[in-house]
Parts: sequence; structure tokens; C-alpha cells
Amino acid sequence: MIRFVRHWHARAGVIAALFLLFLAISGLVLNHTDALSLAKREVKASWLMHWYGLKSTVPKQGYLFKDGFLAAADGRWVMDGHILREGAEQPPLGAMTWNQARVIAGAEALYLYTAEGQLIDKLSDAELPGKPIRQLGLAGDKLVLATVRGHFSSSDALTWQPHDGEQPTWSSLQALPNAELKEVKQAFAPSLPLERIILDLHSGRIFGRYGPLLMDLAAIVLVVLSLSGVWIYLRTVRKKPQH
Repeated sequence: MIRFVRHWHARAGVIAALFLLFLAISGLVLNHTDALSLAKREVKASWLMHWYGLKSTVPKQGYLFKDGFLAAADGRWVMDGHILREGAEQPPLGAMTWNQARVIAGAEALYLYTAEGQLIDKLSDAELPGKPIRQLGLAGDKLVLATVRGHFSSSDALTWQPHDGEQPTWSSLQALPNAELKEVKQAFAPSLPLERIILDLHSGRIFGRYGPLLMDLAAIVLVVLSLSGVWIYLRTVRKKPQH
């Protein structure tokens, strides 16, 4: 009986050791997710995204600047290939270049960005002449907002007055040129944080609904190996001659 148990204990132990080694390494990595910035590291491997069933929505229209563009889809704003962190929770209603800044209007706020994608300022609530914003435009050197309360203009984005001057040039969606479409496709490619992928590997969920069952089976094998190892040890100790 001991010979039989040892035979299968050794073979099953090698296989189970691989699972145990993987679980130990992935567990250590997940325990230091903040130090390793796993949540901020995006993985865009096309084969892996296909495995997860993720597909990207590539917008073919956007807002054009003199030397750039803004496109939005799937809760993401992309300006000249840079993902903007502020404002993406709402669809943009307009985007224009004004006083060397790029102004983007959402229904609830106005965002001022540099051409490099750095946020300069965010105007919301009492800083706006009215909400929701419906349109964004320019009249000369003045910024113009169309709201439910009417049209308002400002030369500094701080003080707003009812607009009664020249007809504004309103920002509108335009077809993105082919050169920009290539950048848009890359920027909107689906991705997942590295933390999520390692966590799915650790739990087995990356292999679908049967993945956790596989990890459960490995855990049961480890339990059986532990019990059989203790049993072999006790039987071997009992048979040793006493000195």
C-alpha cells in the first residue's frame, strides 16, 4: 500500500507543485500591486483582448483643431493620441482652440487643456453661466456657450455676459482624416490593467467558467498530497527500529 501511495504521490506532486509555484508567485505579485503599479499598467495585446472578447469602437468623426483632433467613444476622450483623464464620463459637445488652449465642452463642465493633453482648468457649477451646455463656439476672440438660459460670451472664461454680438462659429463634428484615423484606432484599442489579468490568472477565471474548477481541483490534489504525505511519514517512522 505504501509503495502504491508513494508511486502516485510523487507523480501527482510534480504536477501540483507547478500550480503551487504559480499561485505563490502570482499571490506575491498581487500583494504588492500598489508598489508595482499594476492597476496603471495597461495591456493591449490583440490576442489577449480577443480571448477576453473585447472589441474596440473606433469613431470616424471628431472635433478638429488647427493641428490636432479630439475623438470620443466608450467613455474615453482621445486628443492627438493622448487619453484625457478629465471629462471622459460625458460625451463632448464641442472642442475648439482658444487663446493657445484647447477648450472642450461637456454638458456639465468646460475643460481647458494644453496641446500636450495637460489639464489647465475645469469650469463647472457656479463658474458657468448656465447648465446644461448645448454648444461651444467662438465670436472673434470671445468664447461663446449656448445653454438652456441663452447664449453667453467671455473673453477670459471667468466672467460671462449675455452674447449679443456677431454670430458665433459653432464647433461641430467632422469626419476624421485618414492620418488621424490611424492614431484613433491605436488609442481606442481595447486594453485591461495588468492587475486584472494577473488576478484572473491567479483565480483561473481567465480560462473561462471551467478555470476556477481547475484551480479547485488543484487545491484538492494539494490537500490529498498533504494527507498522503503525512500518512507515508507516519508509517515510515513506525517501521524504523528504535535505538
